Amino acid sequence: MKKHLFLAFCVLCFVSVRANVIEGVAAIPEGYYDGVSGKKSPDAILDALQICISRDYNEISYKGLEPHYLNTDFYADSLWDMYSTCHFVYEDANKAQKQVCDGWNKEHVCCQSWLGSGPMVSDLFNVYPTDARVNNLRSNYPYGVVGSNKGISGDPDHHALGKLGTSAVSGYSGTCYEPDDRYKGDFARTFFYMVARYRDKILNSGDGAKMFSSNPTNLTAYSLAFLLEWHRNDPVSQKEIDRNQAVYGEQNNRNPFIDYPDLVEYIWGTKKNQQVDLSTMTPTCDGGGQDPAGKVKYGVTWSVNGVILSVDSIVENKKIQALPETPESCSSNSNVFVGWTDAPIDGIAGEAPAILYREPADFPPITADVTYYAVFAHTETIDHGKVESTESVNMKAQGYTNGQEVTTITKGDVTLTFGKGTAGSNVPKYYNTGEAVRCYPGNTMTVTAESITKIVLTFGSGDSNNAISVSTGALSGSTWTGDADQVAFSVGGSSGHRRIAQVDVTMNGSGAQTVYSDYLTSCSGSEDIENHTFETINRKIFIDGRLYIQVGENLFNVQGKRVR
Repeated sequence: MKKHLFLAFCVLCFVSVRANVIEGVAAIPEGYYDGVSGKKSPDAILDALQICISRDYNEISYKGLEPHYLNTDFYADSLWDMYSTCHFVYEDANKAQKQVCDGWNKEHVCCQSWLGSGPMVSDLFNVYPTDARVNNLRSNYPYGVVGSNKGISGDPDHHALGKLGTSAVSGYSGTCYEPDDRYKGDFARTFFYMVARYRDKILNSGDGAKMFSSNPTNLTAYSLAFLLEWHRNDPVSQKEIDRNQAVYGEQNNRNPFIDYPDLVEYIWGTKKNQQVDLSTMTPTCDGGGQDPAGKVKYGVTWSVNGVILSVDSIVENKKIQALPETPESCSSNSNVFVGWTDAPIDGIAGEAPAILYREPADFPPITADVTYYAVFAHTETIDHGKVESTESVNMKAQGYTNGQEVTTITKGDVTLTFGKGTAGSNVPKYYNTGEAVRCYPGNTMTVTAESITKIVLTFGSGDSNNAISVSTGALSGSTWTGDADQVAFSVGGSSGHRRIAQVDVTMNGSGAQTVYSDYLTSCSGSEDIENHTFETINRKIFIDGRLYIQVGENLFNVQGKRVR
């Protein structure tokens, strides 16, 4: 039996991440947001925020922005671009723009044509380094949700992110730009920042009038229809937290909607006109924000026998059965990811490994001397044939007291449910005489189990022999036959009762069973590991003793925060 080792490290050049960026640990300066708590109206909150984020602002010239991106937007020696998946070095700035990935330049999220003069033109929170070709095609169109997608041209290798097309949002029917899902929250929080920082200085004319208005909160109904949704669906990422701190180091101000995402709700959302109290909010740089418990910003999806399954769909207590031999490979249609362990597993059949963690968020602090292995299980469907079994439910054995009402009895795989019925005058009760449950005219007894083929009723002494009808199958005397998962018996007549002393239920359960077996923590090579995944590549990487997860071209920490 081959022993396979899970790929624990990738190429070192990929992991040469800037230490100050990957850590993302930064505290908000004490007193920075003084004056915001206690404010209630959206207008008053925005006024207070404007004072905070304008105080001691260090204006950078537009022509001198590029060097600052080395501190705010470069990770692992390449540019973080929200317009493409290209990997630019600093020297690629302002190169030719014929195709995507030719070079990068500066892009205003709130287009320059929408802005007046002054610091807003060169504000690092609004001007990002981006792919020059996509920037040119994106032009100064409003943002929105694309209905009819025109795509991004000049992109033979499909590196461009986002869509250009006809707006599908009420209030504007022209061409708009829709960012990639992973960055929609970033763009929304940029807009919210620009409103708080510059208020009435943003021009609400031309294409800018689709996004901005002269109302107290400066955003149109059209733009709020999707900006709020983007903000809520794409919570603050580690990348934003790191960039927020880096920009603070360059121009001495912060984006309050990255520090305290819930402020958006007090101005534009569900908490409008409620009083703000920042002491009740945990800033994102201290682990707060709007990520609900257990939510991560990525997910790895696996395909089992052509059916896409998430990690959450793996049942922990599945029955384990041995296979004739160890699977030859880790093909996506025969294996499923089940969790992480701290010891390699060599195709153990018949027993499940000791899975330590099922979600990256469950990981403890990672140390360099511990290696964690991803665990996969082979699956197959086995037909055991029909397996017949009989369960006997004896009423005396239930321990009822004389005259006690009976509602539900469960034994093994069988459940009996007694009911008064629509026409019944008495409820079913157990009596010592006859040692049976008495079912009166109109009462019902429902038998529930998997693949019932026969039910035999045994009646106690003194039974009145009332007629009994059934919901399905055939009843002959005291024996029911058929094929059902549920059978209802109803007592007829106008007086008397049936005394049910015992019910014997014969089942012929399904023979097909999907089982998980032959657990393993590796495949024969990196190519097989890559083929494991559905539409993406997944590896684990150690950087300075910490574990990170590579998904495609993105890097996440074990809490699910995207860090590259």
